[in-house]
Amino acid sequence: MIKRREILALPLLGFVPIAKAQNLHCGILVVGAGGAGLAAALEASAYSDSVVLIEKESFIGGDTLYSGGFFNAPDTEFQNRKGIKDSEEFYLQQITKSANGRGNPKVQARLAKEAGNTLNWLRKNGVTFGDEIYQIYGSGYRRSHKPVTALGSSYVQNLAATCLKNGVSIRTSTKLESFEVLPNQRGFRVSVSSNGVNSVITSRALILCAGGFANNRELIRRYVPNLNFKYSDSRGTGEVLQKAIEAGVQVENMDAVECIPEGSILSKYSARLYAMAPGTVFINEDGERFVDEAATRKTISEALIKQGVKRCWTIVDIRSVKRLDKSQQKNLYRAYFAGQVWKNDTLEALCKDINVPFEKVKASFDQVDPTHRPSVAPYWAVRMYPWVHYTLGGISINEQAECLNRFGIPIPGLYAAGQITGSVHGENRLGGNGLTDAFTFGRIAGKNAAKWIEEN
Repeated sequence: MIKRREILALPLLGFVPIAKAQNLHCGILVVGAGGAGLAAALEASAYSDSVVLIEKESFIGGDTLYSGGFFNAPDTEFQNRKGIKDSEEFYLQQITKSANGRGNPKVQARLAKEAGNTLNWLRKNGVTFGDEIYQIYGSGYRRSHKPVTALGSSYVQNLAATCLKNGVSIRTSTKLESFEVLPNQRGFRVSVSSNGVNSVITSRALILCAGGFANNRELIRRYVPNLNFKYSDSRGTGEVLQKAIEAGVQVENMDAVECIPEGSILSKYSARLYAMAPGTVFINEDGERFVDEAATRKTISEALIKQGVKRCWTIVDIRSVKRLDKSQQKNLYRAYFAGQVWKNDTLEALCKDINVPFEKVKASFDQVDPTHRPSVAPYWAVRMYPWVHYTLGGISINEQAECLNRFGIPIPGLYAAGQITGSVHGENRLGGNGLTDAFTFGRIAGKNAAKWIEEN
């Protein structure tokens, strides 16, 4: 995980935080400068010269900047070069099966249809992807593409640079306080604050991309009261989502929360060894393999939570470590030298290090396909803790990224994309689909917002 001090040192911005917001009018206002917001602003700027993007933090990127960077798309040239057979139909089948009857089938179909186009759009806008194709934790298939640069930084750097080139006004340290729909479809009145100064932005169209609520303990307790929530690796606190609810926007799947087996309780040394599904084994302190490592994220989360107070571990070999990007490897070794990660030249010695019975671990390894089990020294182990990673519920949208009211009718000029929405993933998200969702529906929202202004 890139730390905040490292983020601030990255050459991402090309602009300085706004000292204070001023009353202004724009054609399209985008709220939230993560992946969805940057995609929405950039796509909107291709059709409108009056786009403003606001971000409550002093820097841009949101959860996209912290993400592993994996982007799902089916039947791509990268897959074809590797001989990986895939299709839009198979991808959609996996999405809908994972959703388990929840979410909007038309929205899910649009995601599957547009994912490949969005991958190409990202490439046209400067994101360079590596040749390797991954099957990551909870993805269900080998279709995850990854930029060559660390984590999600390539997306943020390139999209932000092109936004600025296209004339998008990016205003950091600017927080949405409330918004209202103006009468007669005249647009929106948005109250914002910046460094203690309140002001108003009026816009013809409004796009909400401010993320979920995975890092808001109060909201997690409200919507998922039975979840024993301790940690989160998300920055999403859900204020904009709550303002949308107050404004009459419909929400769905608010009880659907995704937990991941994070590798440390000290975020300073985040060690994630579970990311690559093949080559990973999950065991508890009894040496028992307690879940299929290629299962859905929901299944793995539930299995980990059921272990209760038992210590649980991820075990991989050096091949999985080498497949991590440089920043992830850096954090892994930091955690190792801090005593939070263990490695040894034999599996038996590693088991002794973490105080689990070797014979039972060996039996657990025997349950795994030989081509997928760790077998090349040195072996690595890291503790597993259930962290809230992603909230699957939020604003109801249709396949045009239009926000729906409580009667299921689109609200003119109001759009949403990314983790703030609740219509895409249903009860479980395929690993790698978070960024696909954010960029795809960000693009759709930006284009349709500009089109709505033109037609109204």
